Order: sequence, then structure tokens, then C-alpha cells
Amino acid sequence: MKIELHAVTHNGETSRKTDFIDSSITVATPIPLRPRTGSRLGRSLTDRVVNARRLTGVAILRIAFGAIWAVDASLKWQPAFQANFQQMLADVAKGQPGFLAWWFALWQFVVSGRAPVFGILTASTETYLALALLTGFARKFTYSLGILYGMFVWSVAEGFGGPYKPGTTTDVGAAIIYSLLFGALLLVDAGRLSVDALIEKRHRAWRSIAELRS
Repeated sequence: MKIELHAVTHNGETSRKTDFIDSSITVATPIPLRPRTGSRLGRSLTDRVVNARRLTGVAILRIAFGAIWAVDASLKWQPAFQANFQQMLADVAKGQPGFLAWWFALWQFVVSGRAPVFGILTASTETYLALALLTGFARKFTYSLGILYGMFVWSVAEGFGGPYKPGTTTDVGAAIIYSLLFGALLLVDAGRLSVDALIEKRHRAWRSIAELRS
């Protein structure tokens, strides 16, 4: 409470006037600050953690896939594979439907007399795919090559997974599944645990070889 005295003159007479001013201040009860659960900041941090784990999981899948290709490549370097390359194509052509006879005859003609060369090309391609998957090298190029190579193996060496006869055919072939997995990696692999990430720091142009969205 504040009191003020004023002198007031009226008709030659001076009087005093007292004003009472309420100067009290009301203090609000303090409210503690509490972080809101589910806030934008919390959700953002959670999303980043989940995304980092997802990208790491994709990288681990890529490395495991590379290990499988490394086993395949080691088998392709065996002398027996190169020596029997022509015979394996002939065996695949047996029992295929008539409308595909021209396809298998074409490849037997192309490989005829060049079986060791094609055997080495096959082993070299699979060795590259294995090393590139393990290290994360030139991913866009590697995955695109893997898709095409898988389709080639499926349509030639695996005979489209056939011949499709009841009691003899149990699956559609492994190579087509490899192509699908290469396609999935092409779409989702962001380069975690890869040499591409190191190269891109020095040479930005490398993104056109490594990244789908370059």
C-alpha cells in the first residue's frame, strides 16, 4: 500500500488530499518446466536412431550377400567348372520346352570351343561382385551389373529354373532371387560402411557411379 499527499487550492483555501494507491504485486506460484514426451525434438531424435539402425542393417545385409558371392566365385575358379562348362549348358537344355530350343542352341553355339574363356569370365564377374559387395564399391554400377548377370545366369545356366515338370522342379532358380536382391539394394542402400562414402568425400563426381539418386 502506497500513500500520497497532495495540496489542493479551492476558492483561496488550501486543503490536503490523501490518495491511497494499491502497489501490492501478486506473485504466481512457480510451475516447474517439464519436457513433453512425444515432442517434435524427441520424435526427431528417435527417427534418426531408427534410420541409422536401418541403414546399418542394410549394410550388414550387403556384406553377407557379398560373402555368399565370394563362395560362389571360389567354386567357379575350380578347374572342373571350366572344363565342364560346355557340358553343363547341354544338360540344362535337356527337357526344355520346344519354343525355348532356339535359345539354348544359340548359347551352346556361342560357347562352343570357348568354354574355358566363358568359365574365366564367369568366375571373374562373380569375384568382382563379391569384392564390391563386401566393400561397398561403385554400388549403383555393381547392383545394376548384378541384376543383369543374375538374369543371364537364370535364363542360360539355370534354364529359367526349368524344366517345369511335376515331381522334378522344386523352385524357380536361385539367380532370379539374386537379381531381386540386387534391385532392392539399389533402391535402399545409402552407403553405410562402404568405400564409396570415403571416395565421395574427395571426389563428388563419384556419386554418379555410387548413388542411384546422384
